[in-house]
Amino acid sequence: MRSYARERADRPRFHIRESNHIQGFYPAHKHDYFQIIYFRTAAPTIRIGLTTDRPVPGSIYFIGPMVPHQVRFDRSTRCVVTYFDLDFLRPDLTTSYPAAELARIAPELYPFVWQNHVELGLDAAARARLERSLAAIQAAHDAPRLCSDAVIRAELSLLLAGICQDHERDFLELADSLPAPGRDGDHMRRIADYIGESYAGPTSLAQAAAATRLSRSRLCALIRAHTGKTFQALVAEMRIEDACERLALTDEPVGRIAHDVGYHDEKYFLRAFKKQTGLTPRAFRSKKAGQDGIGGNRAAPRPSDVAPPRRT
Repeated sequence: MRSYARERADRPRFHIRESNHIQGFYPAHKHDYFQIIYFRTAAPTIRIGLTTDRPVPGSIYFIGPMVPHQVRFDRSTRCVVTYFDLDFLRPDLTTSYPAAELARIAPELYPFVWQNHVELGLDAAARARLERSLAAIQAAHDAPRLCSDAVIRAELSLLLAGICQDHERDFLELADSLPAPGRDGDHMRRIADYIGESYAGPTSLAQAAAATRLSRSRLCALIRAHTGKTFQALVAEMRIEDACERLALTDEPVGRIAHDVGYHDEKYFLRAFKKQTGLTPRAFRSKKAGQDGIGGNRAAPRPSDVAPPRRT
C-alpha cells in the first residue's frame, strides 16, 4: 500500500494544494503523515479504514498515519488537500505513536482519532472560518517569507482547535464511552490493512483471521463493534462500491470490472450488484453518465495531483 507524498527528507513535511476537476480513483493506500481533505463540492465515495462516506459540500476528513484509505474524484470535484508530519505541527513531539495515543497529550489531534465516530460536516460559519484558515495557509506556503512556517503552524493549529471546539461534547463523550485508546487499535489497523488490500481477491474469514493473528470470533466481534457489519457483508459492500466507481469513472467492460473487484462469476456479480444498488451495472453506468455528462476514456489522476512534494 503506497503513499502519494515523497519520502521524508531532512525536515518535516507540509503541503497544501487545491485539487480541482480531477477524475479517477486511487487504490487503497496509507502513509506516515497526517492528512486533511476538505471538499467544496460533492464527490464519489471515500473510504477511511473500514468506514465509507459520500462527501457533500463542506465535508472534511482527517486521515491519521498508517490508516488505509481510498479517495475518489469525478470531474466536478473541488477539494483542498493538506498533509503534514507530526513534528511540523508539534516540534516538541518527535516520537511516533498512534494518533489515539498522541491525542492524550495533543488534543488537537482528536479529529484524526474520532473521524469515523463523529459527523464532522461544517455549517456555514465553520466553513467560512475554515476557508479563511486555508487561504492564509496556502498564501504562506505558496509565497514563503520569513516565519512562513510559523504562520502555517499557527493557522493549522487554530483550524484543528476550531474543529475540536465545534465537536467538544462529542469528542469528550467518546473519550469516556469508547475503549481506551490503543486497546483495539493494533487489531483494527491489521484488520483494515488486510481487508483493504484483499477484498478484491479470493478471501475468507479463516484467511482474514490468520492474517490478523486473531481468532475468527474475535475478528467478527471487532468488525461488528466498529462497523456494525459482518465480515462477509463488509467485503461484499467494498466490492460493489469499487465496482460502482469503476463503472462511473472508466469505460471498462462489466465483465472485466466484475473480475477485478473479486467476482469470477459474472451472473453472481450482477445479482449482488442489483441487490445492493437496485440497478444493473449497465443501468447504473448510464445513469451516472447522464448525471455527469461525461463520456469517453477517463484517465486516472497522477499521484502528484493529490499530494505533490513541497516546493522549496
